[in-house]
Amino acid sequence: MSTILLTGGTGFVGSQIRERLTDHKVRLLARHPESVTLKTNEEAVPGDVSNPASLAPAVQGCDVVVHLVGIIEESGGQTFDAVIGQGTENVVKAASEAGVSRFIDMSAMGAQANPAFPYMNAKMRGENAVKSSGMAWTIFRPSVIFGPGDGFINVLADLVRRAPVIPVVGAGTSKFHPVAIADVSDAFARAVNDPGTAGQTYELGGGNIYTYEQMLDLISSKLGKKKPKVHVPVGLMKAVVALSSPLPKALRPPVTKEQLRMLALDNSSSQSATESLIGRRPVSLENGMDYIVR
Repeated sequence: MSTILLTGGTGFVGSQIRERLTDHKVRLLARHPESVTLKTNEEAVPGDVSNPASLAPAVQGCDVVVHLVGIIEESGGQTFDAVIGQGTENVVKAASEAGVSRFIDMSAMGAQANPAFPYMNAKMRGENAVKSSGMAWTIFRPSVIFGPGDGFINVLADLVRRAPVIPVVGAGTSKFHPVAIADVSDAFARAVNDPGTAGQTYELGGGNIYTYEQMLDLISSKLGKKKPKVHVPVGLMKAVVALSSPLPKALRPPVTKEQLRMLALDNSSSQSATESLIGRRPVSLENGMDYIVR
């Protein structure tokens, strides 16, 4: 039985991975550990990836670190580089100094050293820290992750429900490879239990690849909503997002400026390792989004 430090363990992905680690001792890094509901194999410890001093005691005595912490929108001092880039470097340093032997990191499909895309650039900074750590590492690069509680398909579904017409940002031709939360979690559990996955970077995609507009069509069909679509230029949407930034989140467009930037990138892969890791065909979006129907 290994002792695993799980960062981001109370989030969307982390909560599902915890369900698959019941044969291990799991230590959850949390800024407010007293508020975490624990299972019998778990404990919560105080810590913050942005505070290096808090990480040394948290990682002490652990065999494995599974690092999931990230943000999808910058706010105040919570920048992509500070939380994802520097935060990963902080965790890697603490783990290495504590003698941790195994490090498993969640990056993102499309990670690249390119300041034009700050989110992807920060993910690549984190990857580089992991690879140079001296620990046995595994890196996962999932596409957009869907499932109950997700922050992507659910947002698009709300848009389809509420808007009189469905806005399609840009040409709508950017490609996505949405992957189910259960399949991602099974891949992480495989890495925890299989030393043969060390030294590998795995891209994780789902059962099918879709354009952005095709995803909107699938969601509309699932919800039984037949509405006209209108294409909105990316430049116009960027202006709307910027002007609405002071408003409450409920009144802002369901897209961030970084997501608009990343529409210039395809988020799909011909090298998806999901099926080989989990031993079954991954779930496709059209077969795995019953949760959006209320």
